[in-house]
Amino acid sequence: MNISEKLEQLFSTSFERGLFSGNVLVAKDGKVLYTGIFGLSNYYSEEQLTSNSIFELASVTKPLTAIGIGILVEQGKLNYSDSIEKWLPNFPYPRITLRHALTHTSGLPDYMELFEKHWDYQRIATNTDVLHLLATYRPQPYFNAGEKYQYSNTGYVCLASVIEAAARMPYSTFMQNYVFTPAKMHRTKIMNRRYKPEFIEDFAYGFIRGAENSPLILPDGLPGYEFVKYLDGIQGDGMIHSTIIDLLSLDTKLRSGDLLSASSLDLALSPILTEDGQKTPCGYGWFIDNIPNIGIRISHSGGWPGYSTMLASYLEAGYTVILLSNVENLYAKESMSSWLQQVEQYISESIIRETE
Repeated sequence: MNISEKLEQLFSTSFERGLFSGNVLVAKDGKVLYTGIFGLSNYYSEEQLTSNSIFELASVTKPLTAIGIGILVEQGKLNYSDSIEKWLPNFPYPRITLRHALTHTSGLPDYMELFEKHWDYQRIATNTDVLHLLATYRPQPYFNAGEKYQYSNTGYVCLASVIEAAARMPYSTFMQNYVFTPAKMHRTKIMNRRYKPEFIEDFAYGFIRGAENSPLILPDGLPGYEFVKYLDGIQGDGMIHSTIIDLLSLDTKLRSGDLLSASSLDLALSPILTEDGQKTPCGYGWFIDNIPNIGIRISHSGGWPGYSTMLASYLEAGYTVILLSNVENLYAKESMSSWLQQVEQYISESIIRETE
């Protein structure tokens, strides 16, 4: 079997077993090798997914926010060494820079914990509320800026607010004008659909299945998932929504230098050393790995109730893998990383055959 046939077998079998619902795209050098569409965009109304279905990207938003920061640096409006406090005057952690936030070395406390303790769950929060809670309660940072690596959603919320301050326009407007439109991401947008409801054609709703053979349920009405509503107005660490087609276009435009210069991209894809002597697993918004037989991979995954997402780009081998799922099986061992590993196995086998 060729790689397309193997991918079809993998994902169709996973779909038939109730383990995968969503869209898959694998390309090489920008040319689509395989597209797989499995399941429904709405399991209540039984509408079918299409290749244009829009998914909530969750943390796959972060590399796009980082691209936005990089564009403002190239425009001369920001420096990576700028303190966040320079742009957000009431920010209570003066030593934290944009570089710290981008590389998850800021030590910033988790904003979600703040909202669990200090928020009226009937209200939907925004970035302004995140900054207000940080300034009001001033929780201790986990460590001094630059000292260690620890993944931080809070840092990327702050970065979105810095974009607004430096660009003098809403984060959503800046991203549309300077990232989505130049990258030909025609269906991509920042949406806070509970905070600002709007009708979106061909929208993939994220569902949860609690046990094998149990019904699929939207998280909004489930106990313990109140945060999907009260955190819905927050941007930067999540809330970009996109399609497999648009994400391939993003990858193509990023590789071609249409979004960032080669030097900016090189910087964004370079790990840094923390003060404790560890190399970060990421650059500016991208995780960086070396995959046997394939080479350098830059990637980001995302997870939010009902959604699991992956964008992986293999710089030397030329492959792109995009996985967008809109069903979360709480009982299943299969995960986005396990599917990605299987796809990489097929890519590796294909590369080996080509060189024989």
